[in-house]
Amino acid sequence: MLSSETGHSSHAAGRSRRGPIRPLSENDLMQVTDLYQRVFGGTVQPALLKRIFFEPPWRDDSLPSLAYEDERGRIIGCVGIMPRQMKFRGRAVRAAVGHHFMVDPSKRGTLAGVELARQFLRGSQDLALAEGNEFSRRIWEFLGGSVCLLYSFNWTRALRPAQYALTFLNHRGLSGAMARTLNPLCRIVDGTLNVIPQRVFRFQPPEVLADDLDVVTMLAFLSTFANGRSLQPVYDVPSLAWLIEVLEAKRHRGTLHKVAVRTAAGRPLGWYLYYLGPSGVAEVLQLGGKEESMGDVLNHLFYHAWQRGAVAATGPMDPGLCRTLSENHCVFHRTDNCWMLIHSRDERIVNTIQAGDAFLTRLEGEWWIAA
Repeated sequence: MLSSETGHSSHAAGRSRRGPIRPLSENDLMQVTDLYQRVFGGTVQPALLKRIFFEPPWRDDSLPSLAYEDERGRIIGCVGIMPRQMKFRGRAVRAAVGHHFMVDPSKRGTLAGVELARQFLRGSQDLALAEGNEFSRRIWEFLGGSVCLLYSFNWTRALRPAQYALTFLNHRGLSGAMARTLNPLCRIVDGTLNVIPQRVFRFQPPEVLADDLDVVTMLAFLSTFANGRSLQPVYDVPSLAWLIEVLEAKRHRGTLHKVAVRTAAGRPLGWYLYYLGPSGVAEVLQLGGKEESMGDVLNHLFYHAWQRGAVAATGPMDPGLCRTLSENHCVFHRTDNCWMLIHSRDERIVNTIQAGDAFLTRLEGEWWIAA
């Protein structure tokens, strides 16, 4: 920035003529890092934001992330835009996933957030996706977008119900001292449930087999088992390898488990990916496979996570698996203040998602991108 008063005035006037919104560039990385810390608190590594904003294999200069500047040229808001390749009824479409939507806390009474969202939805993408709270939802709907209730729900399967209840209470404000007091009792209760003659919380070794899910195998599974949906993601080896590398680097979420499920004869049945961290809740990123085999895939997931100490498994709703999830003792719920937001100029795409005929997991949305 120019230091002289005259130079600064000229610089600001130039920005005013262009408008406050412009494409985000790598030169803005430190400002974006500072903005993140002001909005979310804590710290974030600039290298992580650089990787997410500027290094995805799907990067497209016609769909840049956006910065909102004040009259002095300081970034007071931004929205990340990650292009993604998808197929809709066999034809290629471009999706854009919004992420890291941030406005400086001191500027939230301005139009910065609305104008950033408006510019995002005016982009050249065929489909815009985002996740948002109640405030974001109101802005999104005001600008012509819609909420997809089906994909706003999650499912959860308790694996150690007493310890899971304790985890739930911890998130609701239970004191640390009380949690430490109750923890041994919860462990005893869960241990008892594992030996009494009932099936809901008794996990036996599954009959199907599994091995580590590599990139090539996962790509083959995605190509084979997602073809039944009208809208589905498109990956290739480089983009999927990049994505898995980024996921494995997010150590704060826990250990990433990638599993391919097969019959004893080696026939592929399905796959799953989940994080297991200190909370003890297995956060499922993606789950898929042959429709008639999903019960076996789910049971393997539950046993795999239970063996590693998980108290519950949870993941995003897939309407195509609603019956199977229900039959396997999962409960459905919506995470507080989190809506699936969609926008497309093609009503057929919107209607397809609203009908649940889309393969949209945490890998195709905003959840995994969040720092």
